[in-house]
Amino acid sequence: MFKAVTFDFWNTLYKPPAVKEAGRQRINLFHNYLLSLGINVERREVKEGFLKAWDVAHKKQREEGLDITPKGHLHIILEHLKIKLTPEEEKKAYTIYTETLLDYPPVLNDDVKEVLPLLKARYKLAVICNTGITPGKNLRQLMKKDAILDFFDFLVFSDEVGFAKPSDRIFNFTLKNLGVENKQAAHVGDDILTDMWGAKNAGMTTVWLAPEGEEKFSYVDYHILRLGELTTILGV
Repeated sequence: MFKAVTFDFWNTLYKPPAVKEAGRQRINLFHNYLLSLGINVERREVKEGFLKAWDVAHKKQREEGLDITPKGHLHIILEHLKIKLTPEEEKKAYTIYTETLLDYPPVLNDDVKEVLPLLKARYKLAVICNTGITPGKNLRQLMKKDAILDFFDFLVFSDEVGFAKPSDRIFNFTLKNLGVENKQAAHVGDDILTDMWGAKNAGMTTVWLAPEGEEKFSYVDYHILRLGELTTILGV
């Protein structure tokens, strides 16, 4: 029945990052960098700019299925702060904004290392990820470091293609590149809107990874508590 399985990244392949710690450090580094340039802004203002950029980008993804890249985030922040940087200064600010997570690397979700080899032996595998602050190139680095990158035949990060879940465009794009019909693919994810509704709207089978989820949704075909349950659903 199935020929391919696609995975969400955050809260599916990887556990949530240390948001508070990384966020605090990101703000501090960014603020200190601006001060080093002689730009006197309050840390509070930097934090407000970060939150504004995240809110705008998050809403754009969920409501319009479009992506605002990390560079777009940076421009929102600089506009909020009413400052202009030289190209070289902006490059440094971008690095601070996007690479702080690498100092607080997330860890793989339970069962990932055990399940992926089993699925790879039978199915084509892909990642469909809505990126936020951290661009796809950095997430690839994490996957390579954790030795899971080679299990995947194709990876799609929203900052690289311009569209995002729940738009069916990103699911269709992925499956076209895998050479698989939508009805022959299952998508695994935790977000009930972007993953489940989005994948079902694209004609895929949906697998909701929700250890604490209790509600029933018409667009959820399977509800699992941990990734290890995929072996039963997918017959491996």
